Amino acid sequence: MRLIVLGTAVPGAGLIRTRAKKVGWMILAVFLLSIGAVAYVLSTRGVKGLGLYVLGHPDLLQIAGVALAAAGLVWCGSIVATAVAARPEWLDRSRTRVLAVLTTLMVALVGTGMYKGAEAALIAKDTIAGVFRAQPLAAGHGAKVVNEPDVDPWRDTPRVNILLMGSDAGIGRTGTRPDSMIVASIDTRTGRTVLISVPRNFEWAPLPEDSPLRELWPEGTYGGSHDAPNCPRKAADPADPCAINAIWTEVEQFRESHPEAYPDDEVPGRSETRDVVGEVLGLKIDHLVVIDLKGFTELVNAMGGVEVNVKLGGVDANIPLPYGPKFADGTYKHYFDEPGPRQLNGYEALWYARTRAADSDDHRQQRQRCVVQAVVDQVDPTTMLTKYASIARILKENVYTDIPGQNLPAFAELVDRVQKAKITSLGFSAKNGFPYSSNPDYELVRELVQKAITPPKPKAKSQGTPTTSKTTRPKPTPSPTEKPAVDECA
Repeated sequence: MRLIVLGTAVPGAGLIRTRAKKVGWMILAVFLLSIGAVAYVLSTRGVKGLGLYVLGHPDLLQIAGVALAAAGLVWCGSIVATAVAARPEWLDRSRTRVLAVLTTLMVALVGTGMYKGAEAALIAKDTIAGVFRAQPLAAGHGAKVVNEPDVDPWRDTPRVNILLMGSDAGIGRTGTRPDSMIVASIDTRTGRTVLISVPRNFEWAPLPEDSPLRELWPEGTYGGSHDAPNCPRKAADPADPCAINAIWTEVEQFRESHPEAYPDDEVPGRSETRDVVGEVLGLKIDHLVVIDLKGFTELVNAMGGVEVNVKLGGVDANIPLPYGPKFADGTYKHYFDEPGPRQLNGYEALWYARTRAADSDDHRQQRQRCVVQAVVDQVDPTTMLTKYASIARILKENVYTDIPGQNLPAFAELVDRVQKAKITSLGFSAKNGFPYSSNPDYELVRELVQKAITPPKPKAKSQGTPTTSKTTRPKPTPSPTEKPAVDECA
């Protein structure tokens, strides 16, 4: 029995003490060589480096899965062979049964472990291939990444702009409208990030010069020229009057009558929304990530919840925030009624980011930025790895991104830099001096964006006087000429 346990702990070690010792030595040698190879790679690349390399080469995961499955079969076979070869001829029936039970348990232990390892590798490979597509992006899109050993992948790309869209697509909903649109503008050298909220009801959004929608809106703005008193869609659909979040549905409807307009785009509404947001902010949107309501809820649950500094509604921030089902008498099932840090599950985090019954879209956009910031700050790769199967399912079913799989190591490195840097926010409302209206000043929008993403310049040191940083908290109501990016979630 001791040889069976030894053969379970170290492949082939049990066989060395039997007549099949040559086979045992071969299995043991392969095992030791494999351990040595892994140790060498870890010593040269480190755990993080190896993980990033595998992310960028998902085919290695398939090879690893097959290798683990084959190794598991050989290992289990060696345990059985050890039991057979080491069994004394004089062993009585009861002890033979004990030996059989022990062998079965050891084989089950090894087999289950190797199977789970192979399954994890194949699931990861399938997820990377399914979510992070490696197809070439359209000309002008996509961040430039240097995929070379021992080279900063962002050497040639000082800034990356990623559009994060929360989709309200789901059961009982017609069409797709982005429930939230936040651009994460990241300084790739320092990780300094500005979260820029694009109000979903911005009207008269400028269209890209090559947009097929210009056939409907030749003035170049979604809804017509700024000289028109109202968007032509107001009468037909007052709830969605040429607002920027209607671009997605507008494009899908346009393609039904103009199938030649977007010949190579699977979901043109998604791509057009990305490009229009870029025009609004005056930024090149490199990549986009779209997650639906169900996916967001499940993702937060998978990471064990998220701690958010809950703020109540209203100008004075003292109105409880209602959420959940609404009753006939106008009350809600749940309320956020206590301010301060609070651990939220996926359902609560989603509602905190979406509720606006107690205040306005401006406040909701601030809550959305704070939830995104909290998720980025608190996501723990180790915790997520322990739930790889559920994470993979969530990603495949509820998340879309155009980040190519081969660039994953670079983006993983970028996330690490972001977590170590400062994250600030920019919204467009009267709170930060923006004259919010249905006819926004997009020149002012772009001016505020450029001020927000420009790194602060340190003041020159004076002898005997401590240096003062320009990143001090702004006044409660700054004017448009002041730096508009603030940490509003503390």
